[in-house]
Amino acid sequence: MSNLRKGRGWLIIASILLCTFMLAGCARKYEAVKAPALEEAQGGIGQEEGEETAPVSIAEDKTVETENGKSAETSSHEAAVTMETAPAFEAADETVYVTGSQVNVRKSPSANGEVLDKLDKGTALKRTGYSESWSRVVYKDKECYISSRYVSKDKPVQETASAAPSVSGNGTGKIIAIDAGHQGKGNSEKEPIGPGSSEMKAKVASGTQGTATGIPEYQLTLAVSLKLKQELIDRGYQVYMIRETNDVNISNAERAQMADKSGADIFVRVHANSLNDSSVQGALTMCQTSKNPYNGSLYSKSVSLSKAVVNGICNQTGFKNRGVQETDSMSGINWCNIPVTIVEMGFMSNADEDKKMATEEYRDKIVKGIADGIDAYYK
Repeated sequence: MSNLRKGRGWLIIASILLCTFMLAGCARKYEAVKAPALEEAQGGIGQEEGEETAPVSIAEDKTVETENGKSAETSSHEAAVTMETAPAFEAADETVYVTGSQVNVRKSPSANGEVLDKLDKGTALKRTGYSESWSRVVYKDKECYISSRYVSKDKPVQETASAAPSVSGNGTGKIIAIDAGHQGKGNSEKEPIGPGSSEMKAKVASGTQGTATGIPEYQLTLAVSLKLKQELIDRGYQVYMIRETNDVNISNAERAQMADKSGADIFVRVHANSLNDSSVQGALTMCQTSKNPYNGSLYSKSVSLSKAVVNGICNQTGFKNRGVQETDSMSGINWCNIPVTIVEMGFMSNADEDKKMATEEYRDKIVKGIADGIDAYYK
């Protein structure tokens, strides 16, 4: 009997130990497993982990697929320009007109943006965005950009056929190309200083102005050039005018190329001078040096023309003769393929000369002097 009780006691103890062991094991198992959060189970990502699927930066995405399937590179600089400039545009939906000649339309709103085309005065464009510097427009069904200073909601008056660049005069004499220096609005975009050059220079400036009269140089040069045109025609020459209005956009290199293509024999570029020293006065002319890397072979003819013209001006006006200045820094000279001279007819920074050049009397004298110089060059 006692042995039976002892056996039952060991059985009870063993059962208790077994149950305790099983319960302890189950407890450890359930503590180690956590039910997944609902959004994780469904593939969602918490907000703090969003950087894993952040959109690719436009500056990093440097290739786009073109219509022909080839990759075209987009620079990070161009992307940055787009990202920075776009928010500054005011929404617009209007027709604007190009107010200058040969105005660049670009792929991006930057002076470094790729030039897609050059537009003529009067070209109509749909403007979709406006800022003080750039206008976003639609051209040939593509969004592009143009300088806001060269477009207007007012349609410009179309030039007549006689105002377009062409050779004038009924005589059989040499063709003389005349460039009235500068223009109403300068263009600070860059162009090579000469064919194939890596050195760049602003395309064209609006020039100086009279210290006493306030007359802009571009107005003075055009007034004198138009008089020169008629004087040369009266002397039997034919004349090609680079511009006959102030509202143009023609770079110095383009002016030289226009003169070349016109069939002109020589190129006369009409300018006025200016210095910080208001006491300096007189007329001078400019041409390339004999070692000019672009057209040094034209030196002898250019310097001969320049000497004849400055002598003619000073003989007619009584201005101090400052001779010929030789330089290879002028893009309007370096791009020429014909003999060329830049005529600095007087100093607008000198009050006395500035006032004289504002009068019809002295403008006529300057014109006769230039024409006399051209006559002397051909003798």
